[in-house]
Amino acid sequence: MRAVGYIDGMNFYESSKSKRWYPAGWCNWSETIAAYCPGAQVSIRYFTTLYTGKDQKRIARQKLHLRAMEEVARAQIIYGSCRERPLTCPGCGSRLKCHREDCGCTRRLAEKMTDVNIALRLFEDAIDGLFDRAYLVSADVDLMPAIHSVMRRVPEVQVVVLLPPETEMAADFANLEQAYPTRSIAGHLDLRKMRRFPDDLPRKWNLTLPSHWRENAGARPPRPAEEKPVLTKQGQTGRPTPWWQESQGYGSKT
Repeated sequence: MRAVGYIDGMNFYESSKSKRWYPAGWCNWSETIAAYCPGAQVSIRYFTTLYTGKDQKRIARQKLHLRAMEEVARAQIIYGSCRERPLTCPGCGSRLKCHREDCGCTRRLAEKMTDVNIALRLFEDAIDGLFDRAYLVSADVDLMPAIHSVMRRVPEVQVVVLLPPETEMAADFANLEQAYPTRSIAGHLDLRKMRRFPDDLPRKWNLTLPSHWRENAGARPPRPAEEKPVLTKQGQTGRPTPWWQESQGYGSKT
């Protein structure tokens, strides 16, 4: 079994910021995907955009995360771009600025090319026969055309969509299992299967892990509303392991 994880890094990060599971973002995606597909040969494509602002601490944090992804998770990093856009009123088009007194910013940063990069790599890898099962970590419904294309053009592969925990699932994702039985499905990431890098990993590079990334650090900001626990099929008793959480009996090329 060959499994490839396609990780929408910015989508996952934005989904996690106010959640109790925020520290799960210090994630070893190779080990996490392997937890869904035991015994598989796992590869990771990690899609993100470099921060282009002036906050040096934020720059250092991103560099630390990407270093862990490349050197420990052995992920391939695929970059989009970050473009500045003026803040404007959606009604009249007038220029706006941030209402905070200590900010006053009149522009925003917009991530570009990431969803297209993911869609193209997913489709190309399927056509090139590089995986038996793909795990797509994203809640971006713009990726649906790529999933449908893969399902039509490469009938021997499977595509599993894993949404960030506690995010709303679009009907397009919810309908995948009915449209492609045993070949495609969408569900939320199971926090019990998430595998973090060790908290002391940065010491290897004479660096320090940010305190809000540490295990059990909680949400960011530090005082979020109480969240309900995530319920998954895996947590229900008396049921066999779903096909998309194990690798036996499908697509093995070894």
